[in-house]
Amino acid sequence: MSSLEQLHRIVKTVVSPYHELLCSLHVLYQPEHHPKRLAWAKEIRAAMPAALLEDICTLGRLTDQWLGLMHPGHSGTPLTSTEGISLLKGLPDAELIHLLLRNKASLGTILEWQQAYERGKFQSDSGPDEASAYLLLHLVSIRKQLIATLETYEQNYFRKEWDDVMPWIDTAAAQFQEKVSRSAEKALNTLHPRLRASEGKFTAQKAETYYFAYEDLRHVYVLPSTFIFPHLLIDWTTDSLLLPLAVDMPDLPFSEAPPEDLLRQFKALGDATRLRILKLLWQGPHCTKQLAPILGISEAAVSKQLKLLNEAGLTSAERKGNYLFYTSRKEAFDSLIVLQRQYLEQ
Repeated sequence: MSSLEQLHRIVKTVVSPYHELLCSLHVLYQPEHHPKRLAWAKEIRAAMPAALLEDICTLGRLTDQWLGLMHPGHSGTPLTSTEGISLLKGLPDAELIHLLLRNKASLGTILEWQQAYERGKFQSDSGPDEASAYLLLHLVSIRKQLIATLETYEQNYFRKEWDDVMPWIDTAAAQFQEKVSRSAEKALNTLHPRLRASEGKFTAQKAETYYFAYEDLRHVYVLPSTFIFPHLLIDWTTDSLLLPLAVDMPDLPFSEAPPEDLLRQFKALGDATRLRILKLLWQGPHCTKQLAPILGISEAAVSKQLKLLNEAGLTSAERKGNYLFYTSRKEAFDSLIVLQRQYLEQ
C-alpha cells in the first residue's frame, strides 16, 4: 500500500462536544488570543459569577490552559460533555496527574512519586518538579474543584453554546471528510498554515518543528472546533495524531487587536537595559544586588526593570534566604515565536 493510500484510510473526522467544551474553557482562560471568540468570551466572563471565573483561571494554570484534559479516553471516540467529565471523575490518581502533565512524566515515574510521597520523602535526584509536586500534594482538592467547575460551566453556559455551534460543526465535519475521500493530503493541507502533509510525512511548526511519518500512524483524528482558531492544536500518541479543524461561523465579530501579552512582551524587549538583564539571567539566576553593579544602575532601577520583565512573563523568581533570584523563562521565548506567527497569520 502506498503512503497516500495509507493516509486515505486512517483519517477520521471526530465531532466531540467534550473537546469543544475544553476549547471554550481555553478561550475563557485566555480570550485575547482568539479574535473570533473575543466578544463571546467577554460577554460570558461578565455574566458568570466571579467565583466561577476565578476557578476557571486557577484550573487553567494547572491544566495547561485546559488543553491538558483533552483526551481522558480513546481519542477517536466522540465524547459528550458529560461523558468526558465522568471519565475524569473515574480516572485513577496517577492517570489524572499523567493527563494534567501532558505526558511530561511517565505513568511509572508518577507511581514512584506517589509511593515516595506516601513514605514522606521524595528522592532528590528523581523527585518531581515544583508543578508535579503540587499536583501530588493537592490532587484531592484539585479533582473536587475541577469536577465542580466543569459541571457548573457545562450546565449553565456550555450546553446552550453547543446547541448553537453543533450545526456548523457537523456541517464542517461532513464537508472535510468528503474532501478527504477525494484527496486526503490536499484536505489536510487546508487545516492550518503551519501544518503540511507531503512526501509521506506531516510537518507541524510550533515552538519546535514536529514530524510524523504516515507509515508510523494508524489513526489521524481531525477534531472540528469553533473556538480553537488560530491555534495549531495538535496531540499525539504512539500511533495516533490529532489535528484541529477551525470551523468558521458567519457574523462573529473579529478583533484585529494584537494580544495584550504579545504587546507586553514586545514592550519588555524594547529596551537595552532589559535585554542585558535577560542575557545575564539566561546564563543563570541573579539577584538585584548582583545585577546592579554589573549594569551600573541602582538596585531600585534593576527592580523596576525586573517588574516589567516579570509582568511580561519573561522571567521568574525564587526566594533563597534573604534574596529573590531571577531567571529567564526560556519557554516563554519559544512561545513568543508562536504568538507572533499566530497573530500575523490571522
